[in-house]
Amino acid sequence: MPRHRRPYFRTPPGLGAAHYPACVQRTAQRVVIALLLVNAIVRVWLIATDWNFQDVDAYWDAAMRLRHGEALYPIGLDPDNYRVFRYAPWFAWMWVPLTYLPRTIVDIAWAVVLAAASASILAGLARLRSTAGWALALLMTPWLLSLVQVGNIQPLVVASLAYGVSRRSGPVWIAINASLKAVPILWTLVCVARRQWGLVAITGVLTLVLSAPFLLYDLAGYMTDPGRSGASLYYYLGPQAWAVGALVTGAVAAWLAWRRSRWLWPAIALAVMAITPRSHITYATYLVIGVLQPLRDRLHEG
Repeated sequence: MPRHRRPYFRTPPGLGAAHYPACVQRTAQRVVIALLLVNAIVRVWLIATDWNFQDVDAYWDAAMRLRHGEALYPIGLDPDNYRVFRYAPWFAWMWVPLTYLPRTIVDIAWAVVLAAASASILAGLARLRSTAGWALALLMTPWLLSLVQVGNIQPLVVASLAYGVSRRSGPVWIAINASLKAVPILWTLVCVARRQWGLVAITGVLTLVLSAPFLLYDLAGYMTDPGRSGASLYYYLGPQAWAVGALVTGAVAAWLAWRRSRWLWPAIALAVMAITPRSHITYATYLVIGVLQPLRDRLHEG
């Protein structure tokens, strides 16, 4: 019979699992959840007092400029102005028909769409049926609500990637979001990890097709200045620090993809947050994409 091997690390006397009953662990978990719940309620109450849909102004005004034959990317805007449009032209085209409707109706409908996307994210976390899932949901709730409050497309970006990357339509969802915010193209590394080179090529082609309309417009006024960003290395430490952070996190994510690491998903999310020059604390919502992948394959199994 094989000899029994002693563990490398022995539990000191008095610190065994028997000294930490399950009821104590459950109590600690409930206390943490309760604290997070109180924090979420307070932050939601503070956010809910000011519904301004400021980011919708950028979408709406871009569509109105197209209607009136004006420049899609005008010169001279303040980079921190909410009316700055930084997305692909096709997104402005999509908003043109909406400008023929009353603005109030469009605001309400857009808020409902964003709220539904946010609810799908939170519901997915709840379905994990774990303390970590509930804790993450409570942390995300104020951030998602703040995005709905200003009408930012981020909840739709996160939901579509969270539930779409591992599907057959994954290249479509990655390409759509990459044409909107550029950095979601990093989720193509999931295909690299799976050695699905055909999907990598398809994603690249679709991204180019959706980005091609940029060439139809004068890009002299396209805003490249990130302005003041709440969580950006570019803003707080300068372009050099941002470039180093982007290079390092991107390289680490690529290396983990090649190694088929189980840490690839959070690494991609962190790289996206670091590479984006105009970042915000709500970009932490990218972290839930890997958590919500119902069809995430076990990369180490090949």
